[in-house]
Amino acid sequence: MADYKEVRVERLYLKVPNTDKLRKNAAGRHRHLLAAGWREVERKPQVDHLWVRYERSGPPPLRLRLPRPDKDAGRFERRPRGGRDFGRGGPRGRR
Repeated sequence: MADYKEVRVERLYLKVPNTDKLRKNAAGRHRHLLAAGWREVERKPQVDHLWVRYERSGPPPLRLRLPRPDKDAGRFERRPRGGRDFGRGGPRGRR
């Protein structure tokens, strides 16, 4: 059976351009991904952000894609209900 591998690329923005200090949100995102099982594979420094490539491998998910629904599924015939029609707007008349 083939090994399943996920790849993700993130832009992590910096506090000061051309440094390694990440913004608070970017640092939290990086820690979260590492804790969730992602490995940092590649890092490219840019002027105002870091381009980081993450990978993780494991067993393939049970269903990669859900099947497309049939065109007729989920549709039903709309019929007016019998009796008085209370749902309509308009002038009410005298009570």
